[in-house]
Amino acid sequence: MRVRIFFAALLLLCVFGCKSAKPPVAERRFPIEGRVVAVDPASHTITLNHREVAGYMKAMTMGFAVRDGWVFNAVHPGDTIQATLVVSDNAYLENISVTQASTTADLSSTSPMHIPAKGEQVPDFAFINQENRPIHLAQFRGQPLLITFIYTRCPLPDYCIRTSNNFAAIAQTLQQSNPAAFAKLQLLSISIDPDFDDPKILRTYGRNYAGTVDPSLKHWTFATGEPAAIRKAAEYFGLSYEKQNGQIIHNLRSALLDADGKIAEYYRGNQWNLSELASQITELQK
Repeated sequence: MRVRIFFAALLLLCVFGCKSAKPPVAERRFPIEGRVVAVDPASHTITLNHREVAGYMKAMTMGFAVRDGWVFNAVHPGDTIQATLVVSDNAYLENISVTQASTTADLSSTSPMHIPAKGEQVPDFAFINQENRPIHLAQFRGQPLLITFIYTRCPLPDYCIRTSNNFAAIAQTLQQSNPAAFAKLQLLSISIDPDFDDPKILRTYGRNYAGTVDPSLKHWTFATGEPAAIRKAAEYFGLSYEKQNGQIIHNLRSALLDADGKIAEYYRGNQWNLSELASQITELQK
């Protein structure tokens, strides 16, 4: 009887031990080549528009982790690189080499990417609004300003579409919960497609997203301008973009400026907590 109990216990230990001891995932390595779309030192990622990775994935644009810090000083948007894609429990690039530097200035970043810090004074960038009138950032001072970058033809639901929906949701939240805060609300969406997004197109786009919350676009401004001026502003806020096959490949950057035109908050991506952001805007209005 004791022998049976012993072997039963031994069997249970084996079963549970086998379940808890997962074998490590074997690393696989694939050569990868593509054009750099964005470089983000803060998150240690490079967004790459890459060719098909034989035996693993189709050609697409996606972000990859990079562990070697030197890469972020050597690689710029528009460069073509070769690397090794290492895949195990996660994926990252190693053995990176630049095989072709960018030569098309209007399709890639032309200066080092800037990541603004909290409290930093934002330059007085100038644009043209949806009413075809000149505007500049200094005129928004006196109240906080939430800034982002979009383009009206963006087809990706997780990019410009979600960003604009988020802005609309913030406006609606404040309108319903705090009319006094809504009365002071200032939103600014800057197009990174100035060759197409003229004031008329931006006005139509803006009214579509603002809906009944802000139909006259009193609180939400949409801006275009000279391509060089747009790129300069985008690069200040850490946004990289380039045209490819009729689309603009870009990352996502937004910022909340305080009443003095200084950086209060800086956002990568668009997975914001909308209620917290609405509260931050309200606090900065006081």
